[in-house]
Amino acid sequence: MKPSFFYYVLIVLIVVSCNQLSEEEQKFDALMEEVISVHDEVMPKMGEISSLIKELEPKIDTTETGKSYAKAQQDLKDAYDFMMTWMSDFSEKFPHDEETDANEVSSQIKILKEEEIEVNKLRDQINSSIRNARELLEKS
Repeated sequence: MKPSFFYYVLIVLIVVSCNQLSEEEQKFDALMEEVISVHDEVMPKMGEISSLIKELEPKIDTTETGKSYAKAQQDLKDAYDFMMTWMSDFSEKFPHDEETDANEVSSQIKILKEEEIEVNKLRDQINSSIRNARELLEKS
């Protein structure tokens, strides 16, 4: 008995649907890699943030200059807290020990795109707070 036309159509549909899922999974993996890359770029700066916070402390007083040191210190603390909160939230959304279910890849990509926006904001906040603190400390 010869396979029917519908048999071939069914095979083509299965192959196409598997390829689409594979493309979605590749998109997810690439996006995840980008998000983690940004995190890995700024994570080593957390020690510098802590050092700058301590270095600014003795310069804080009620003068205008002292208030600018206090603002710079608060910006650093906010950046540090943002990193800690982001990492905690990210770990809840994408637990390290769980594999993404193939049926949920599309919805996970949407969440991951939001995380990409957040981690880029995080990077910008960390870099600008460090840059500002360094500039202030170089002036003193």
